[in-house]
Amino acid sequence: MHKAGIEVILDVVYNHTAEGNHLGPTLSFKGLDNISYYRLSQQDPCYYMDYTGTGNIMNARLPFVSGLIMDSLRYWITEMHVDGFRFDLASALVRTLHETDTLSAFFSIIHQDPIISQVKLIAEPWDIGSDGYMVGQFPGGWAEWNGKYRDCVRDY
Repeated sequence: MHKAGIEVILDVVYNHTAEGNHLGPTLSFKGLDNISYYRLSQQDPCYYMDYTGTGNIMNARLPFVSGLIMDSLRYWITEMHVDGFRFDLASALVRTLHETDTLSAFFSIIHQDPIISQVKLIAEPWDIGSDGYMVGQFPGGWAEWNGKYRDCVRDY
């Protein structure tokens, strides 16, 4: 692609997995360490928090989960020569217990990383939770996928 003058932007999904909710299959993280990799309900940890509409949300607040994300981003950049990423439902990655956090450690880690901070970063800046619509609220260095504009163009 680069020889043809085309940049490669990889669409990544770090906010949820195919394992779904408590009724979903055990494919990977659920079997390794369900309590750590996923955000579970505080009222009943048998159930998953779901800001994605898929039944679960990854617990990117924990260092080893965010480390896994950062390691994979670095791999795609250094080994596969990807020019940037479009983050699916990026708001879900920057949630505290319930609210979104524009000062999230997720942003700090990316901006401090000497490799990841140099590529294009595009957020799909929403999720289905309250205050999940964050268009215009991502920090400098991030582009945003504007869904309302996309929908207007589609309607036209």
